[in-house]
Amino acid sequence: MKTKSYIVLLFCIMAGMYSCYDDDSTLGRNNVSKVSISAAYDTLTTYFGEELVVNHVKVEQSGEELPLTYEWAYGELNMSSGALKPYPIKDTLHVVSTELELNYAFRKLGTFGLRLKVDNGETTEFKYFVLQIDTEYAEGITMLSKNSEGKGRLSFMKTLTREEISAGKEPYFQDDIMEVCNPDMELKNVTDMIQHDGRLMISSGSDARIYNMDSRTFGIEMASSFAARFPNAALQQFIGISSQDNMHVYSSDGRAYVYETMLDELLVLDAFADLDVDAGIPYNKPVFVNYENSTYYIASTSKYIVTSGSNFADLDIIQTCFIGTNLYIFATRKDDPSKVYIGRTTSSSFGKPTAANMKEYTAMGEICMDRNSILVGVKPHTCVYYTYKNAIYRYKPYEELPTQPVITVPDGMEIKTLSLDPDHGYLYVGVYEKNSTETLKGSLYIYDTENSRLVEMHKNIGDEPVTVIYKERV
Repeated sequence: MKTKSYIVLLFCIMAGMYSCYDDDSTLGRNNVSKVSISAAYDTLTTYFGEELVVNHVKVEQSGEELPLTYEWAYGELNMSSGALKPYPIKDTLHVVSTELELNYAFRKLGTFGLRLKVDNGETTEFKYFVLQIDTEYAEGITMLSKNSEGKGRLSFMKTLTREEISAGKEPYFQDDIMEVCNPDMELKNVTDMIQHDGRLMISSGSDARIYNMDSRTFGIEMASSFAARFPNAALQQFIGISSQDNMHVYSSDGRAYVYETMLDELLVLDAFADLDVDAGIPYNKPVFVNYENSTYYIASTSKYIVTSGSNFADLDIIQTCFIGTNLYIFATRKDDPSKVYIGRTTSSSFGKPTAANMKEYTAMGEICMDRNSILVGVKPHTCVYYTYKNAIYRYKPYEELPTQPVITVPDGMEIKTLSLDPDHGYLYVGVYEKNSTETLKGSLYIYDTENSRLVEMHKNIGDEPVTVIYKERV
């Protein structure tokens, strides 16, 4: 589970807790009884509306065992420019208990500071915790799948908290998220899914619709169809976020659309008004490609674009993939399809790769990549995993394209999706077993990106996989 970086700063503050005491020397006793507080955990996680029980706190006194009073209170973290202030909680505190054992159901979502105050009449001691109040759906692996009619299904496996793991809980996929969270709605003709900040978005091809939901709860808040305004639109894939913080979307009508996530509006930028594109390259930058003229495009503003011009006009582009900020082009020469060209450029200029950033060779056999391949770039290991003919290959710059796969799936299963976790440590492979006798025929295989070894397998958790993502905590 990911934890925000300011928690580390709070731990430093916890190491030097505030305390104070009254000098009782005038009463003939020089040694006051000091209070000390210790706890097994400094970070606590609970779910909205569920009772949090904190019973691992230990309170001791250095001298006489005096009567103790307790006060649990929480408030907003006291932040400035992304860092915690010396006093970690803002002045407004909400008292929730006056007992040593905390039993309370919180009804606010977010990350807060939680304070325990203990007083024995002579000294007062404070203990601070980071309190994360989530929903059951705050963080975890999410699969979007579809049945034969295109109806979407959301399956979710939450990332367990430390407390849940200690209690012996096992992770599992819940395959009825839509029925539970949106009982009166249905996902139709689903084509893709993406998370951006606190929004989770699902595209629909048939009616140019985007389902826009709160990523913490899966609750659909907007579900507008843009078919009336753009009758030819058939949204297929979320491509990337622009500098204006809008989501670019590829449509099978050859258009590049922009979806304004907060305003719930679909539009075509002036920069893309007259362009015809064949695909997008999914990443955090909205890059599109036209295969016929071997040209790349990215919007620099709403009115202007950066284009590769004629830099790659002599190539037949097969595929393109980002590794970090570097854009790798996989192509063949138009005048000799046996000559394989692999070059590295950037989306800021689409400049011609230098000799040091290029590999060119003559293929002696089959070129194991085509325009149906799904590619993902793994930044920590500087490699690309990609699909070809129902197997998965691993490419390392600047080698020749591999001719042997590193991952194969059992007979009868078809690879449908390929994606990565946020840290690029795991490869998510969504597979579909059409002839299975199970009701749900979609499964998820998870591989280590360092060595391509299978680490987890989750069978029959959805219909035909469309997209798999790791939904991050917001």
